[in-house]
Amino acid sequence: MDGAVATGIMRRIGVARSVSSPSSTPPPIADVYEAHFRYVWRCLRGFGVAEPQLEDACQDVFVVVHRKLADFDGGARLTTWLYEIALRVARRYRSRAAREAQQQAPAEPDPSTSAAEAAPAAEHDLDCHVRLALAREALAALPDAKREVFVLACIEQRSAPEIARLTGIPTNTVYSRIRAAKQAFATELHRLQCRRTRRSHERPR
Repeated sequence: MDGAVATGIMRRIGVARSVSSPSSTPPPIADVYEAHFRYVWRCLRGFGVAEPQLEDACQDVFVVVHRKLADFDGGARLTTWLYEIALRVARRYRSRAAREAQQQAPAEPDPSTSAAEAAPAAEHDLDCHVRLALAREALAALPDAKREVFVLACIEQRSAPEIARLTGIPTNTVYSRIRAAKQAFATELHRLQCRRTRRSHERPR
């Protein structure tokens, strides 16, 4: 994601950069876009939108923002409102991806093209790039419901009551789902790390 992508999305949804930042409620759409584009992009990626679809999903979020901004009354934080929109958009994209996957024959992942294998190998430790790639892979492997609360609680540092309000699930369920998501993430990350270590040992020297 770069400045060219952001500018292209702004043009497609008909948003012009604001020359000034007048005090108004709600804020101008261009100001919202400038301030929160990267935040929305990060939310969508965390919620499991595939990399090739991120630009379109981000555009969809800001189309909704553009249409509904006049109705934003400040009753919640602007980032919370954006988060709710991004969550709904991400769910739609994941559902579409799941339907498309069902229509295609399953294919075994190619280890030679995985992000983890592309990073320089270390004998006893993983460098930061590989760790990040494995963490993203482990996050992507979580079921949608667990991934959502994991992102909200562990990455965005939202409280359980706030997560309950954002997702529409009971607070007690949020707590239990966070515990289950953390355990599932740790288990999957450990599995991926073991797989990578095993493959590195199997390479011909």
